[in-house]
Amino acid sequence: EAFATSRSAYLDSYEGIEIPLRPIDPDFTLDMEIKFAELRNLIQQHKPYLEVEAKVVEIRNGLDESERLVTGTGTIAPSLAFSTSFSIIFREGLESALIIGAILTYLEASRNAQYKKHVYLGILISIIATVITWYIAQFVIEISGASKELIEAIAGISAVAVLFWVSFWILNKVETKKWIEFVKAKVWQATTTGSVMVFAMLSFFTVYREGFETVLFYQAMLSFAKNMETFVLLGLVLGLAVIISVVFIIRKLGKKLPLRVLFGLTMGIGAYMSIAFIGNAIREFQEVGYITTTHMFGIIPRLEINLATMTGIHPTLETTIAQIVLLSIYVVGSLYVLILKPRRKKLIESSRKSMANLKDGDKG
Repeated sequence: EAFATSRSAYLDSYEGIEIPLRPIDPDFTLDMEIKFAELRNLIQQHKPYLEVEAKVVEIRNGLDESERLVTGTGTIAPSLAFSTSFSIIFREGLESALIIGAILTYLEASRNAQYKKHVYLGILISIIATVITWYIAQFVIEISGASKELIEAIAGISAVAVLFWVSFWILNKVETKKWIEFVKAKVWQATTTGSVMVFAMLSFFTVYREGFETVLFYQAMLSFAKNMETFVLLGLVLGLAVIISVVFIIRKLGKKLPLRVLFGLTMGIGAYMSIAFIGNAIREFQEVGYITTTHMFGIIPRLEINLATMTGIHPTLETTIAQIVLLSIYVVGSLYVLILKPRRKKLIESSRKSMANLKDGDKG
């Protein structure tokens, strides 16, 4: 029965896809034919279940790639890839730029501009370290021995965890404020003692901290944004250009940025990214058999493959529940931070004023 099913999958279904696929990528088409033949051979030879399952996973990934090649990338999915890439580098780069800007401004104001070169040295080293981190991550993925799908799932879950921690604007604001205060204290200490290495270390850890997060986010996104790497690169380049412009505006023109609005927007993008990542990560876990799959065809629409991977929306119960739970947490958290907490703060301030007025009245 398994052999008949595998044979039918190729003859009755995939052969029809080969007609438009062969002119686009003949080598890939031939590779898929071979994989289907290998699957039939494994079944006929009664090979171990794990061998057959691994070949099925290969074919399943090939079917996704076939859909990408035949349907093209469209416009919505590349737009999401571009905007997500832009948002990642802009959010991470903006925070680094603000902190480094605070260090340089303090040095200029305190007439210690001679230390600026050590700040720039730390930035240069951190950029090199970030690039090295990227290649180390790639190397670890290649030699890990784990399946590609499992690695992509783990990377996606890791990115969700980090995004969840940093995406709320209020948490980001508090963290950045504390970090800037710590940096200023260290800069003052370094200028009084003349310790030049402190400046290099401060700028290094400030930039590398964000660089490490950036590597994690891009690794997760590129694992899902298949055939859209150009749009990811464009988002990265434009994001860097905007950050440079922002730094110029702050440093040269003395303008202030609407940080509340900027970090609020990046919080929203971060929420979208984490919801998409968790949907894709759960789907990858399903592909390798770590999570059961309950199909919801007819209830949840099956999106075009590129759009599905950029939104994380797949027609399964498990991916849908994960996305709904995470979305609910973001909605409740946002309501608390943006509405309930400010309202409670106003009530407390109003109560204090009323109490103060009563005391003044009693004294009178």
